[in-house]
Amino acid sequence: MQFDLHTSVTLSSGTFSALVAPEELVLAGLNDNPVLKRFLFLFICGNYSRLLSGINRRSVSIEVRRAFTAFQLLTILRESYHTIIFVEHDPTLYEGSGEEVAGQVAEALKSAGQGSAVVLYAPEEDQTFSDMARLADRFFSLSSPPVPPLPRARRAGKVRHPATLARSQTTLEGF
Repeated sequence: MQFDLHTSVTLSSGTFSALVAPEELVLAGLNDNPVLKRFLFLFICGNYSRLLSGINRRSVSIEVRRAFTAFQLLTILRESYHTIIFVEHDPTLYEGSGEEVAGQVAEALKSAGQGSAVVLYAPEEDQTFSDMARLADRFFSLSSPPVPPLPRARRAGKVRHPATLARSQTTLEGF
């Protein structure tokens, strides 16, 4: 099974992929993808999700699980039977738990990727994400298209009074 999350990101079964991309690009790929209706899709997030409120539930057949600790994330990954597993990275899950726990999660993602398409997503890279992404089969980094510069505002010039108005007559411009 293969599907395109973006024109330059093709995900396939049997792989663990790491993805760094702006939220709007990922949401567009999740919401407009007819493939996601045909397969069992698991969305895993942590304490806070940037994507969950933007996912159109009508366009995706999705199961959502939340992990409030790294150990809960490990349990969810080990029990998963889904075709597609999308993990939204939450660095707060690993605070105070030690570096070895992030390594265990990376191993669990790699293991789950043997039978599923597994994606570890972050809008921006941090140290924990980088450490886990080292085990990924594929690494994607996307950026937003450049925003064209805004046209420069014209300077305000002198106010001209129409010649047809008498000099004694006042207008609202005079106030």
